[in-house]
Amino acid sequence: MKRYMKCVGVLLLGTLVSCGGGGGGDGASSSGDPGNSGGGSVATPGRFEESDAAVSLSAGWTPSNPNFGWSGGTARESAAAGATATFRFTGTSVTWIGRRNRGAGIALVRVDGGPAKEVDLFARPNEIRTPVITINGLSAGSHTLTIEVTGRQNSAADSNVVVVDAFDVQTPIVSHLQETDPDVVYSGSWTQDDSASWSGGGVASLPDPPVGGARFTQTAGAKVTLKFRGTSITWQSGRGPDFGIATVQLDGGAPVDVDSYSSTPKFQEVLFKATGLADATHTLTITATGRKNDASTGTKIVVDAFDVTTPGRRFQEEDLSKITYTGKWIHGNVNRVWSEGSSATSNTAGSRATFFFTGTGVSWISCQKESCGGVAKVYLDGAEVPEEVHNWKPVPIEGYQRAVYRVDGLNNGPHVLEIVVMTNGSYIVVDAFDVRP
Repeated sequence: MKRYMKCVGVLLLGTLVSCGGGGGGDGASSSGDPGNSGGGSVATPGRFEESDAAVSLSAGWTPSNPNFGWSGGTARESAAAGATATFRFTGTSVTWIGRRNRGAGIALVRVDGGPAKEVDLFARPNEIRTPVITINGLSAGSHTLTIEVTGRQNSAADSNVVVVDAFDVQTPIVSHLQETDPDVVYSGSWTQDDSASWSGGGVASLPDPPVGGARFTQTAGAKVTLKFRGTSITWQSGRGPDFGIATVQLDGGAPVDVDSYSSTPKFQEVLFKATGLADATHTLTITATGRKNDASTGTKIVVDAFDVTTPGRRFQEEDLSKITYTGKWIHGNVNRVWSEGSSATSNTAGSRATFFFTGTGVSWISCQKESCGGVAKVYLDGAEVPEEVHNWKPVPIEGYQRAVYRVDGLNNGPHVLEIVVMTNGSYIVVDAFDVRP
C-alpha cells in the first residue's frame, strides 16, 4: 500500500493525532497486492486508494500531476472515451474522491451495472482530493462501482480529464472549510495568495475580491486558530523548497512539529490529521516557529483549508427526493468550493427550500460572505425558529460549507425544515443538509 507523507503523531487526551496521507487505513486490502492487476479484493469500510487491489483500471489511465497532494500521494487520470475504473466494496454507501476544475470532463457512474448517472466534473476552483459523488442507501453486502470516461466536456471546460484518486466506504460527513472561514482567526503577519493552485483560489465574482486561495507567513510566532465541532480535523497546506516548521496543538495539548519542506512544490497537501475526537467543540492552533529544515531556504508556512468530519449523513442540494424548491432558484452553481461541486442560490424574497428528513438533528449547510449575505427565516415542523439567519460577512471573510443553522435533540422521527428567503438582491445558498441519526 503506497505511503507518501511522513506522519507525525502524539497521544493527546486519549486521541491519536497524526498527519494525513498513507493508503488504506481501516480499509486496507487483505490481499497484500498493492497494484491494480486484479481488482478482485472485496473492500471493507475505510479509504481505498486508486492503487488498492479492490480497484481495477482499464487501459488509458496515466499518473496525475505530482505537484498536488493527492490522497496517498498519487492519483490517475484519463481523457480516453471508454476508459473505466472499477471499485469493489462492501457497505451501504460509497464516495468517489477525485478532482474538479476548469479542465475536467464528464463521467458516467454506475453501481452493480445499474443505470448510469452522468457526473460533470467542471468547476471554476481547482479542487483536488475532493468528494465527487456519494451514493447512499445501498443494500448491505458487496457492490461494484464503475466510473466510465465519456470523452465529453461541457462548453465552459478547457478539456475532458477525469481523475480517480480514492474511494471512501461508509463515508462520514466532511466539510471543507477555506482559510477565509469566519471561524479561522489569525494573529501576526499573514499574506493572501489567490493562486489557482490552492483550494478555492483563482476565482472571484463581483463584488467579491479574489480573496480565495491560501494564506502564508514567514513570521515566527504568527498563529492561526480554528474552533470546530467534529470527530476529526485535517490541516491542508503545501510544501516547498522555502517552507519551514510549524507546531500544531489540539485543545491546548502538547505542540507537535510539522516540517513542510520539500525539494519540489506541493499544493493542497494534508500536513496534519487528528481522528477519533469526541463529538464536541475543539480548538486547533497552528504556529509558525521561524525554524526550518537544514535543506530549506525559508520558513514559509501556508494555511490552505481544513476538513472537519461529523457523524451522520449529508444530503446534497440536488437531492430532489428530499428537497423541494419553490420560487426562483438558480441550480448548478459551480463557482465556489461547494459540497460535491454545486449549490442552489436565490436572491428573490419568498423563495423557499423545504427539506424532509428523519433524525435527531439537522444542519443547513450554506455560505456566509458579502455577496451571499441574504437573510432567511427558518421553520422547523411548521414552527418559525425565533432567530433569523443573517449570512452577511465583511470582506475578506468567505465561509463555505458552513452550518448556518443547526438543531439537535429532536425526537428520532420525520421532520420538515423550511428555509424562506426574506431579502431581494443578496443571495441565500442551499449547499446541503446534514442529518444526525
